[in-house]
Amino acid sequence: MSPGAIPGQSRQPRPVGRYVPARGIYTESARLQRLGWLRSITRLGLGSLQHTQLDAGKLTGNIEGFVGTVEIPVGVAGPLLFHGDNVQGEIYAPMATTEGALVSSATRGALAVTMAGGVSTHAVAQTMTRAPVFAFTRLSAAGRFASEILQHLGDLRTVIRQVSDHAELVSIEPVVLGRTVHLRFRYTTGDAAGQNMTTACTWHACQWILERPHLIEGEELESFIIEGNTSGDKKASSQAVAEGRGIRVSADCVLPGGVVERVLKTTSDDLVRGYQHIAAGAVHSGVLGSNANTANIVAAIFTATGQDIACVHESGAGQFLLERTPDGVYASMTLPGLAVGTVGGGTHLPTQQELLEAMGCTGRGSAARLAEIIAGFALALDLSTVSAAVSGQFASAHERLGRNRPVRWFQREELDARFFESALGHSVMPGVKVRSVETAHIPMGPSVLSELTSRTVKKAVGLFPMQLRVDHDDVEQKLDVMVKVKPTDREVIKMGGMAAALCGGPVAAHYRRFEQRLGFVGCDVRELALYEQTDSRFTSLIPELYRTYRDDRREAYVIVMECLGDMERMDTSDHARGWSRRHLGIALRDLGQLHSVWYGKESGLRRMPWIGHVPNAADMVEMKELWLALADHSAQEFPELVGERHHDRLVSCIGTIDRWWPQIEAMPRTLVHNDCNPRNLAIRADGRLCAYDWELATLHIPQHDLAELLCTALEPGDIDAAVVEELSEVHRRSLESHARTPIDRSQWESGYRLALMDLAVNRFGLYFVAHTVRHYGFLEQWWRNLWSLIDLAEAADGS
Repeated sequence: MSPGAIPGQSRQPRPVGRYVPARGIYTESARLQRLGWLRSITRLGLGSLQHTQLDAGKLTGNIEGFVGTVEIPVGVAGPLLFHGDNVQGEIYAPMATTEGALVSSATRGALAVTMAGGVSTHAVAQTMTRAPVFAFTRLSAAGRFASEILQHLGDLRTVIRQVSDHAELVSIEPVVLGRTVHLRFRYTTGDAAGQNMTTACTWHACQWILERPHLIEGEELESFIIEGNTSGDKKASSQAVAEGRGIRVSADCVLPGGVVERVLKTTSDDLVRGYQHIAAGAVHSGVLGSNANTANIVAAIFTATGQDIACVHESGAGQFLLERTPDGVYASMTLPGLAVGTVGGGTHLPTQQELLEAMGCTGRGSAARLAEIIAGFALALDLSTVSAAVSGQFASAHERLGRNRPVRWFQREELDARFFESALGHSVMPGVKVRSVETAHIPMGPSVLSELTSRTVKKAVGLFPMQLRVDHDDVEQKLDVMVKVKPTDREVIKMGGMAAALCGGPVAAHYRRFEQRLGFVGCDVRELALYEQTDSRFTSLIPELYRTYRDDRREAYVIVMECLGDMERMDTSDHARGWSRRHLGIALRDLGQLHSVWYGKESGLRRMPWIGHVPNAADMVEMKELWLALADHSAQEFPELVGERHHDRLVSCIGTIDRWWPQIEAMPRTLVHNDCNPRNLAIRADGRLCAYDWELATLHIPQHDLAELLCTALEPGDIDAAVVEELSEVHRRSLESHARTPIDRSQWESGYRLALMDLAVNRFGLYFVAHTVRHYGFLEQWWRNLWSLIDLAEAADGS
């Protein structure tokens, strides 16, 4: 139910103090004004929204705050031969989808059905329901109202005819639940789906009821709501499956065994046997109806033809049936509540209208025709899908056609003169000519993510140092560059899952549950976006960028940057050695500058499309089982590092996470590096920090980077209260200065202590999972430093 469909609904006042674009103005200039506003708050170009073929003036009732359109690929499935009440002959169906293999699978099913003689279809009935609820003071009043309202069906029909020429009230069913009465109004709505139409009709009918004292006596009525949630609107319900809501439509066919074998690549026996297993699974899991993927056809045709896409939930509850016949298979599909229309809603939009016309679904009686077409193609798709599952083709089809389709990956050989001319020409050397490209031999330590992921993918990922001979401004010179080719976030998550699987048991199970919340989603694009930032507080402290290159179709995420040389403390081994207090002071001073860019701008940072999943208290509490599994694994696999004392303290931290993580969430946060250790940091010769490998950056308290740097870079002998306090103050004062805002010292120290606990529970647990796969020499010292720092922080806090 659309809230805007209720007449007389009050408008909400505009918030004071910020610009809100007018939602009710339907002109192209207003659209562009809103788009400009959106660009200003997102800091994105949003070029794909600049142009649209839709006339803003014709979208009243379809959209508010109109800024642009989204293109969805439309494919054509078929032909499918119909012998229906409302459709005959061969029909092609448009399907708007981004799911590979859908159109091909529907076409294969349509071919099998057509070769077998076609599909018979029958639109059984149409009904649209709306169910207001009246709450009374006592059950007796509710019962009396339910009894008397049935005597006024004719009066209510008269009221409704004054509201709509298309809606016809069929019946009213009062349902008494305690002292409430749900009135289920049942309508026919012609060629409209009728959700908004029946809402308006029901509203006026209820106003008529409320004005009749003999129906509503005195103070008996407490409240009235236009929809009490018993109509099944946009919800799959057993009531809708049994009684229907929308058009109830059926389709069936008989497939000879030869067609099953030639087209569907299985046998009649195997097809029916497989269907029986799938149907039994549906019964066990409580699925409403039983089908393979009816919602796919419903969603694809709904999107292509301007239907209310939210109704896929109820409309996709189909009943698919297969029976063995002497010569083959009988198949049927029943859709009990297909909420479709060929007028109203989005059916008037140009593309949607053309696609309806292409199927002959315009004019009187066309809604029933559209319903039969959807039912026929739903039957074809389920036949193809179940056959593919039975014969083992399901996964292979998606591998070839779907999200796992073969990708023309970015190759190392593409790092040629033309590529680098483009890279340098876009930045520091316009008009440059690259004469030669050679691989440079520079020892380096790859990032943990790239190194582990490179073992699981068959493409080039990692760091590639290159030496270029270039001509620029008539001067020949050599230039060293570093090319970083990143794995996709899916590959990183998969790699993590494989490592977790090697740990077995609870670690593997809980990693799978929470893999989308561990900071890896979006790690491929996040670093590219960050290198493209323009704030000098940020760009002055990262490697110089020459170019980023992104091609999602090729899974190519490439950064071309300066090849870092003449650096102090650029670690290339498993151990961070030689980070003096001077180096740490420089790093923490400049981290304060980096953190100032987004400090106090949390809402803006959350809107950045590249930020990914932001850690929060609710998630951290829900993920307790994962943290406990990681703690147990660390203690069992590495008892020499994680002894009983550390394990007990970890378990205690996890047990109270619902008390201390909300404190983190309440503190001022900013963009943090989130992998702030000597593997990803260096000090330039001029005394500036250089921070790289930003793929895990996230929204967190700035003390998170402080805590991580101290536990990974401090020499054990320097871990004492005075040194830690001095370095912490360098960071706090720098951030305070660059952000131009006072930062309470006691709150800062509290945040630092909590950040150490967060690292122990979260980051180090994952480090030990990686340590199971590949030995990391740095881990032992980092772990011991962490607990030394926690001991100091707790002693200072009096814990």
